[in-house]
Amino acid sequence: MNETPQTLTRRGMAARLTDEQWAEVRACCSEIRSWPGRTVISRKHDPLDRSLLLVEGLIARHVPGPDRALHEMVALEVPGDFVDLHSFPIGTLDHDVTAITDARLAVLPHDRLKEMMDRRPDVALALWALTVVDASIHRYWSFRVGALRATGRVANLLCELQSRLEMAGLADETGFHLPLTQVDLSEACGLSPVHVNRVIRELREAGHCTVKDGRVTIFDLKALRRTGKYDPSFLEIGIQRDGL
Repeated sequence: MNETPQTLTRRGMAARLTDEQWAEVRACCSEIRSWPGRTVISRKHDPLDRSLLLVEGLIARHVPGPDRALHEMVALEVPGDFVDLHSFPIGTLDHDVTAITDARLAVLPHDRLKEMMDRRPDVALALWALTVVDASIHRYWSFRVGALRATGRVANLLCELQSRLEMAGLADETGFHLPLTQVDLSEACGLSPVHVNRVIRELREAGHCTVKDGRVTIFDLKALRRTGKYDPSFLEIGIQRDGL
């Protein structure tokens, strides 16, 4: 059953909007829709006339190969993230969007967003800032896969998700719910599932964390961050400045 926009609450990255800005964005919401897990929400180059805000669940972005025999995960979205706000100015995406878990998303038609942004350039600027953070996350994923070895990649990803889920009120220093398979983790880290399994064992034996039954339990967050060479400053860009 579809839910109403009145149930939409602000958290995570969306919490960077002011009360007034959030009221304008929420007024653009036409409905809240549900997608089952492992469902493709949109495919590369599909025409899009709406943007989506993730309310609940996990969403992945994949870049497919020419024949779709291969694909690479390039981002994970958590509650409070705009999944495809950058489709607003161009009406399409260069990648697939997939619900990894059962997901609920707020639908914001582009015509409503345009009318609101014409009236409220300050909200348009605030939303632009969120896409800057989104781009920063993409660049950080490139750093992770390109610069870190296997153990560092997995540790770094877990640290990133802990930070972002904590902003959404879904994690703390002791851990978080993470309903990803080892195949998902391998795609996110550019490793094989067998290699991911070995790294998870190494992290457990080092006393950093466990990943089991859809739960990440963290024993030593500082040590996990050291192993992953994790610096959360990439999430801090785009924070609204006074007067904007």
